[in-house]
Amino acid sequence: MHIPDGMLEARTWIPAWLGSAGALAYGVRRIRQTLTDGTIVMMAVMAALIFALQMLNFPVAGGTSGHFAGGAAAAIVLGLWPAAIVMAAVLTVQALLFADGGITALGANLLTMAIVAPLVGRALYLGITRLRDTRGARVAGSFAAGWTSCVAASLVAASLLWLSGRAPLVPALGVMGFWHALIGIGEGAITAGLVGYLLAVRPDLLASAEPAPSGRSGRLALLGLGAIALVAAGFSFLASSHPDGLEYAYERIGAAFEDVAIVNGPMPDYVVPGIANETLAGVLAGIVGVLVTGALAYALVTAIRERRGRDAE
Repeated sequence: MHIPDGMLEARTWIPAWLGSAGALAYGVRRIRQTLTDGTIVMMAVMAALIFALQMLNFPVAGGTSGHFAGGAAAAIVLGLWPAAIVMAAVLTVQALLFADGGITALGANLLTMAIVAPLVGRALYLGITRLRDTRGARVAGSFAAGWTSCVAASLVAASLLWLSGRAPLVPALGVMGFWHALIGIGEGAITAGLVGYLLAVRPDLLASAEPAPSGRSGRLALLGLGAIALVAAGFSFLASSHPDGLEYAYERIGAAFEDVAIVNGPMPDYVVPGIANETLAGVLAGIVGVLVTGALAYALVTAIRERRGRDAE
C-alpha cells in the first residue's frame, strides 16, 4: 500500500504531509511523559518486527499479493500514539533506504498506515475486549482489528487517489476495498498470531496502553519478537513477486503518472547492490533493514524522552 512519488498531486500530498506531521507531533507530546526504558525497548523491537514482516508479501487470488502492514498490531501492543511513532520509523526507513514509498507521498503513507490503521485497529480491539475480556475474545478481536485496519487504510488511500485526479472515486473505493478485504485476512491472521504469542508469554503487555516489559519473562518476550523479526528477514526471498493491492488496483483504474523516485535509496527493491546472489542480497538487505529500523526507533524515542527532561528543567 506504499504510494510512490508522482502518484499524488501536490494538492493532495502537501495536506497529507501537514496533517500527518501534526498528528505525530501531538502523539509525541502524549507519550513523552510516560516513556520508560522498557517501553523504549519494546517500541524498538516492534518497529524491527513490523519492518521484517512487511517484507513477506503473500499471494492473493487474481495474480496480486499483499503484505502485513502492522498498524493494528502495534496499536494493540503499544497503544495508539506509540504505535504511530513506531510505524513512522518503519515507513521512513522504507522510503529512504529502500525506495519503498515516495518522499512526497510519505505524508500520505503515514496517514494511511501510521495513523488511520492504528486508530481503527485499536478502537475496534478495545471495543470487542470491553464486551468480553477473555483470551479468545482478545485473539478474535485482534484478527478483526487487523482486517478492519487494512480495509480502512486502503479506502483512505483510494480517496487520496481520487483527490489527486488519478482514479474515479467509486471504482477506486470498490477495487481497493475488495482486494484489501482479501489481503486483510492475512493482516488479521498475523495480528492474531502476534497477540496470541504475547498472551502465552506475557499477557500483561496487552493490559495497558504503555507496556514496559521487565524481568526475565519480559526479556524472553522481547527476544522472541526479535528472533521472529530476524527469521522473517531471512525468509524474505520467499515473498511473492506479484504486484501488491495498490499496484494491481491502480493498473486497472488509474490514470498515468510520472513515476520518478526523488530518493532511490542505497538498497532499492530490498537488495544489497554488488552481490551477485539475488537471494543473499535480499536477505542481507532485510537484516540491515531490521537493524536500522530498530535502531532508528530506539534513537527517536530516546530523544523524545530526553526532550522531556530538558523541558522539565
